[in-house]
Amino acid sequence: MTSATVTAWLKRVGDRVTAGEPIAEIETDKTTVELEAPVTGVLEDIRVAPGTEDVAVGAVLAVLREGASIPEAVRSTDTDQDGALSAAPSEAPARAKHPPEASAPHPARPRVVSAAGSSAAVPATALARRMAAIAGIDLTAVQGSGDHGRVGKADVERVLAARAAGGPEAPSGPPAAVSARQPPRPALSGAAHEDRPISAMRRVTAERMARAKQTVPHFYLEMDCAVDRLLARRDEATAAGEPLTVTDVIVRAIALALGKVPLANSAWTGEAVRVYETADIAVAVTTPTGLVAPVVRAAGGKQLRAIATELRDLVERARSGCLAPAEYSGATFTVSNLGMYGVSSLFAILNPPQSCILGVGVVEPRPVARDGTVVVGMMMTLTLSADHRAIDGATGAEFLRALRRLLEHPDEVFA
Repeated sequence: MTSATVTAWLKRVGDRVTAGEPIAEIETDKTTVELEAPVTGVLEDIRVAPGTEDVAVGAVLAVLREGASIPEAVRSTDTDQDGALSAAPSEAPARAKHPPEASAPHPARPRVVSAAGSSAAVPATALARRMAAIAGIDLTAVQGSGDHGRVGKADVERVLAARAAGGPEAPSGPPAAVSARQPPRPALSGAAHEDRPISAMRRVTAERMARAKQTVPHFYLEMDCAVDRLLARRDEATAAGEPLTVTDVIVRAIALALGKVPLANSAWTGEAVRVYETADIAVAVTTPTGLVAPVVRAAGGKQLRAIATELRDLVERARSGCLAPAEYSGATFTVSNLGMYGVSSLFAILNPPQSCILGVGVVEPRPVARDGTVVVGMMMTLTLSADHRAIDGATGAEFLRALRRLLEHPDEVFA
């Protein structure tokens, strides 16, 4: 990540803040995160206005004066400001407009808030709006606790808590519309159309996928897999109170297969092929603003039920836009399962520098030959997209063969 958007400031110039208290929101390419105050003190200056896009990582966003009271002269220059970013202490001095240090008997050292990673109709923060949209909460009926009645994360959480307790809550309904403020784009044809704004996540995904397809020599391998036994074992686990999805099982099986074929768990660095010792598997998840791939770390050392629990949590938070950047970066292998949409096979685009990505198709009954007889079996198609600079076809085929063996004889996967 090199830049982000400041979507809203949750505090105004002159407000006292407590260390760890959210003071702004930042929208990255994959998520919206709250920026917390690094120290207790006063918000002395805001240097990046809310709604500012492409704020470079490391840019100064604001100045906090640790343990100080804000001079009245500074407070009087305050204007309405709301936004979102990430905090880091710094020795940078306050701007010259502030009174000289001599005006305070015990001057406090300012702290600089810098960018790390941001989108603002009922006044509400981007994170609160996203949470409300997912939960079906009408923001017009939510009482905001922020400046000028701004609805924040805590306000939406209060409504959700009331809902869970069976108490009164804001009526559900469509979220308030958000002004796209996109520049007009030329129509590609004379037909009636709607230009929908591109989210930061969609824009970054588009750029990375275009670059990957243009610069990485892809090759594809496809293999069918019988999953009758896998489904039976999964149903047994679910009946025993341990619900599992096909994706859970596939993630566990991929981790074990990568242990048997380590070269498939690699990355092209330009100078070498980096082969990883642990399988950090990313799972592609569709969200309202685009694709995000949360990572199950060291999946080879985790039991199937642990993977299922972790993946369920990651997927829920990915769809609510609450993942931390560390939870969707640094994977060594990616899997994309579109079987739930009835897709037979998926030829996915690589996510460099990873060497492989696995596309998973629908589980469906198909006629298959077994022991000289045609029978109906539950089948699934696996498609491996691989970087030919890092691995050869034989390595990819060896990985798929190991994976199929694990899925067709799943005792090791369920152990």
